[in-house]
Amino acid sequence: MSLFKVRNWWKTQCPTIEPAYDSFSLHCARLCLEEGEKDSLVVGSHSGQLCIYRPSGGSSALPDLDVEDTDGRQEANTNEALAENVFQHADVILEVQLPLPVLGVSSGKFTTTNKTDPRLQLAVLHPMKLCIYQIVTVDGLADHGDHTRLVTLYDHALSKPAFSMCHGPFGGVKGREFLCVQHLDGSLRFFEQDGISYERTLATDRNIPAPLHYLPRVDCFVTVAPSWVLECYRYQDVAEALETLRRHDPIWSLCVGEYALDLQVHQISNTESVIVILGENNLFCVSDTGKVRFIKKLDYSPNPAHALCLRSSPKAARCFSTKVIKSFGPLNSATSHRANVTGLPGALVTLGPTGALTVGYLGSEPQLFRVPALNLAPLEIARCQKELLELEREIRAGVDPSDASIANAAAERDVKLDVKIQQDTIVPCTHATSMPPGVSIEMCQLSVTVQVEPKLEMLQLTVVTDQAVGCSKDTFLFRDVASHSTEQFDVWLYPVEPTLPATRTVTVYCSYTSKQGITRVVERSVQLPLKLLLKPCQPSKEAQYKLTLSVVPLPVQNTGGSSVLGRLFPELSSEGTSASALGLQPVGGVDARRVTIVAAKNTNRFRIQSDELGLMALLLECLIGRLQGQDLDKAGGRDQSAKVLVTIGGVPSISGLLRSLQLHCELRKAVKQLETDLETATGQMRLFERRFVVKLQERSLRALDGILMLLKRNHTAVAKVCLQLKTARQKMKLAQIDLAAILRLFHLCYAHAANAPGGKYLDHLAALLSHTVLDSTEQSYEEVLLPVVRFVDQTGPLKNPIDQAEPTFDEAFFYSAKQNERGDVDVSIHSELLQKQLQRVLGRVNDRIAATVRASGSGSGRNSVDFEDQPLPEAHNEDAEEEDEGDASEVLRQNGGDVEFAQLSTTASEWVNYEKMSDLPL
Repeated sequence: MSLFKVRNWWKTQCPTIEPAYDSFSLHCARLCLEEGEKDSLVVGSHSGQLCIYRPSGGSSALPDLDVEDTDGRQEANTNEALAENVFQHADVILEVQLPLPVLGVSSGKFTTTNKTDPRLQLAVLHPMKLCIYQIVTVDGLADHGDHTRLVTLYDHALSKPAFSMCHGPFGGVKGREFLCVQHLDGSLRFFEQDGISYERTLATDRNIPAPLHYLPRVDCFVTVAPSWVLECYRYQDVAEALETLRRHDPIWSLCVGEYALDLQVHQISNTESVIVILGENNLFCVSDTGKVRFIKKLDYSPNPAHALCLRSSPKAARCFSTKVIKSFGPLNSATSHRANVTGLPGALVTLGPTGALTVGYLGSEPQLFRVPALNLAPLEIARCQKELLELEREIRAGVDPSDASIANAAAERDVKLDVKIQQDTIVPCTHATSMPPGVSIEMCQLSVTVQVEPKLEMLQLTVVTDQAVGCSKDTFLFRDVASHSTEQFDVWLYPVEPTLPATRTVTVYCSYTSKQGITRVVERSVQLPLKLLLKPCQPSKEAQYKLTLSVVPLPVQNTGGSSVLGRLFPELSSEGTSASALGLQPVGGVDARRVTIVAAKNTNRFRIQSDELGLMALLLECLIGRLQGQDLDKAGGRDQSAKVLVTIGGVPSISGLLRSLQLHCELRKAVKQLETDLETATGQMRLFERRFVVKLQERSLRALDGILMLLKRNHTAVAKVCLQLKTARQKMKLAQIDLAAILRLFHLCYAHAANAPGGKYLDHLAALLSHTVLDSTEQSYEEVLLPVVRFVDQTGPLKNPIDQAEPTFDEAFFYSAKQNERGDVDVSIHSELLQKQLQRVLGRVNDRIAATVRASGSGSGRNSVDFEDQPLPEAHNEDAEEEDEGDASEVLRQNGGDVEFAQLSTTASEWVNYEKMSDLPL
């Protein structure tokens, strides 16, 4: 959208109303017919009409913009003066019908009869003739005034059809100008005032003629060859009459790569002139020595134009200053020029294809449009929540749930996706990983089979895994899939990092587009084998973090006498291992990082402990799944019909999550700083290389030693920064994996916590604790998560009306500073705010859970206490666990609870506690 329009100041219709005008039909120049005159508009048509106009601006009472306003009244009369003027008969100087079509018009000193005569002659180019005319003004003898006649001075017959012409002081002559006519075959015909004419042929084939212009400063001609090369020819070389020299080579050439729609030459100073080439897709500006000043890519199809005012195919005019667009407005014309007419300097003169001649101005009287200011005010959470609820109600009212189920069922019928892991294909890994040297890992094969019923236009399969799990190929694309066909592919999955992923779930998405343009997505999930990621190790005696799981009903030991842990993890258990403790560590771990599972004597309680929170998420997810019989059909053979209730008696400390967030933020800042250092070092490297090339061309051998030393030193610095950046990125990737695992751990703890709320409260927590941690080039994970935490903290079911929102930083200032890449802005402020608000939200949830546990008198099981009416939980207290168990047992007996559920109230002596490492039953 444009802020300005091309305002009509004066307009008329030329005699020929047919499409008989092109880019060579308009010529604007000062003809010097009288003293102090302005530019005249000379228009020639293909029908032979030749007209000369001199717009007067309607009335003589209108102010002249060329004269300064000394009385201070110009401002008040500007709008009236710049209104559209009425065409008057006195605006037409000459109107004549020539016998031949007019191909081009030009003016200059083309005769030497009277050197004191300031009047210019008019050169008119016809298809087979060049005519020189003199404009003669005859004084009127009546009231109608003077009149103008066109007198023929001489003409030149052409031997070939003409295309265009140019004029100038060829050879540097003073006080006169010569003419050059370009024929359709590309040859040039020169006409001098003494009747001398000669023809020359330029180098290369000239099958397609192009615009030709003369450069007075360097006495050269410029044109564009059919090979799309801008060429410059010296006049002295072209005019040299040698029989052996049939063609003349250019003094310099420049490849523009496209056909030139128009070409203009302008002298900007005494020492330089520029050549403006308007191509089909680009605007070029080249100096008269062949150096490119700038190139502007155009996103529209331009038409020939004057200087830096272009017209595009969508009927719009664009004015450029160097390569920056200055103004824009609607315009429809065949050609345009700039002229200084009476009352309007710098007017934009346009000629339409049917002869509509218009004088206007661009940039004055703009439409009163104000760009609205950016809404950088603080977000009103309550108002946004209200609007969101209203939109959700409208969506629910307008969407039929049965439609979605029908569409999903249809998608399942159209495309059948089968995903399975070949358990018997676990082989040593052959792909590149980040594992320490000497560590042997394995990989498994994932088989995906797609059965397509209808004919599909496109089918794409995507394998999504955790960052710690690698995939040999994660994307497959099929086009024009035939109906009733089957597509199958196999990929290899393997661990790539020496740590545990947040989850061992591998999801395969199948997105397809039918011939009707309908897009659907089908997904399937599968679990990675546990032995692919973990290996057994010695159990740890103590750990910093502990989680207690309670199971109802009790897992019954089989008759073979094997331990519960051995039946839950048969692939990780072996003979001679402890029956009550199982130690596990990542397959790539070579240090003391491990996770230990301890089972109570009556096997109704389990404890997971480790010194790192990130290692507990995967094992906790697997243990809960196998206790509930979700993936024991292959591992232990549990009866899946039995309903098992697994509760977690506590939530880990929030400090571990906050430390992981802080580490992630610090590593991201370090990576950003290293990227800046690398950019600086590579910039210096390029500078030294350029200096080295310059010294090498100058053959200055003494200076090469210093430059070579700088090159070597800078190359070492670049290599060092690259190595540091690679190490920092690897550390940040491990921090992302660890943070995702901790978020997954908190999600599992809240989902299976005793007396934890369900429904929408759990959904909000699950959405908040998403285990997908990704950093883009523009935004960090903290910047993305901060609005979510702020929204959950101030609205929704997790809102506490007692809390007052803490004052935050100036978001408008921070946003503008970040966009301008200011160095005094600390981007870690998002991490600090996120840690504060996340600690407040999770602390409130923990307080409510703890209050619910105290109100119910039990540390396990579920309770239907309203989440909003309670003051909100705290992490489970392991020290007070024994007292809570006694109270819980008494409550269960009074309520007639199940006997197996009552057995959960055990004493601390049932736990297997080891005072010394030698006491471990290994």
